[in-house]
Amino acid sequence: MTCVLPGWKSARPPPNHNNDLGPLSTMIFATDNNGAIMKLYAAIANQSQVMLDSAKAGNWDELCAAEEQCSKLIHELQAIKEAQQTELNEKERSQHIGYLKKILADDAAIRDITEPRLKQLEEFLRAANNSQKLSNSYGSN
Repeated sequence: MTCVLPGWKSARPPPNHNNDLGPLSTMIFATDNNGAIMKLYAAIANQSQVMLDSAKAGNWDELCAAEEQCSKLIHELQAIKEAQQTELNEKERSQHIGYLKKILADDAAIRDITEPRLKQLEEFLRAANNSQKLSNSYGSN
C-alpha cells in the first residue's frame, strides 16, 4: 500500500474518455450527475474527517488507508466531471462550497499534525544514513 500524506502529490491514472456518450446523454443525465457529484463531495469530506481523526490519533496506517480511499473518490468525481459538464444550482453550489471549505480545513489540520512528524522522520533517516556512512568509511570490525 502506498501512502501519500497531505501535501504530497500522488500519481494519477490517465483519464478514461471511453464513457463519453455524446451530448444527448449530457442532457438526459445532468440532474443525476449533480446528485452523484454532491454525494461524492460528501463522501470526500467524510474521508477527510477520517483522515484528520486518524492523524490526531497517530494512527498512520489508518491515515494512509483513508487517504487511499479519498484518492479513489476524487478520481471517481473527476471522471464524472470530465465526462459531462454539469452546472450546479444555487443550493448545490452552497453545499459544494461548504464541502470544499471543510476539506481544505481538514487538510490544513492534517498538515499541522503530519509535517512535524515527517521532519522528525527525515532527521532520523538522515542520522541513520550518516551513521551508516561513518561505519562504511571507518569499517566495523
